[in-house]
Amino acid sequence: MKKRMETIALLDIKGGVGKTTSAKEIAHMLATIYGKKVLEIDMDPQSNLSDQFNEFDFVTTFNAIRSGKRIAGEYSIEHLLMDNTLDIHKCIKSTGYDGVDIIPAFLTLSEVEELLKADIKTPQQFKLKSHLDTIAEEYDYCIIDCSPSISILNINALVAADKVYIPTRTDAGSCVGIAITMNLIDTVKTYNPRLVNEGCFFTQYDNTNIAKEVKGMLEELLPGQIIPITIPRNKYIAENSYMKMPLLIRDTKGNPGKITRAYMLLTAYIEAANKKVFLEKLESKGKDAIEEELIQKLKERGIY
Repeated sequence: MKKRMETIALLDIKGGVGKTTSAKEIAHMLATIYGKKVLEIDMDPQSNLSDQFNEFDFVTTFNAIRSGKRIAGEYSIEHLLMDNTLDIHKCIKSTGYDGVDIIPAFLTLSEVEELLKADIKTPQQFKLKSHLDTIAEEYDYCIIDCSPSISILNINALVAADKVYIPTRTDAGSCVGIAITMNLIDTVKTYNPRLVNEGCFFTQYDNTNIAKEVKGMLEELLPGQIIPITIPRNKYIAENSYMKMPLLIRDTKGNPGKITRAYMLLTAYIEAANKKVFLEKLESKGKDAIEEELIQKLKERGIY
């Protein structure tokens, strides 16, 4: 019997912490390194995750938004949330990468919250979960890129999720964001008791004294909740909004660079059935040795 799809939300109410980049890279690596079938969901009205895939004609989308008309035949997360009877398969699009599909966000997702509140026929926080339950055996993972807000959109994501990870940076605003995000997670747990907060991981980490101090402080405040895998600053991420390529495709000159290795390691942690055993292996064998094992997996698949 096929294992039921595992749904993972990436959430931080603070913007600019790498949620979208992480959602894209983790999904692509799960598919490329581990052969998993992954569905991504863009729950952010800014639709940055959707914009990373060239399947979508954003000129047409822009004109549709300006005219107030829906593109014929084009469905998004907005339509799924607003229509309990809509077949979810109509909303799923190919990303152009093997093993990775997406339910995009575009048109007027920013307006959907008030519309959801007005719909009293179905409990508003369970709308996404109801749809995902119908495809629970079609994918191995569902990765949800959440918006930086406390909203019914994010509540829907958390109600549908099995696990939530919090990407964060080492600045004061990000630390406050973690606290607010954790409060939201705790609230949603009251009606989604299976939701597990898997903790935080640092993005755009530069290993400065300030970064180390903030990291140490959060490790004291949140014992066992800081994942010991950091994502460094890197030019590839800065260029990604233009290049629109996953790291495993863009970073192919010789051995993968530091940021690609970091995301490979984080993805391995997320994919691991037993996180404690994985971290023990990471500590005993060392980061470099685990990364080399992952690179060997890629070589076996014809990459690198």
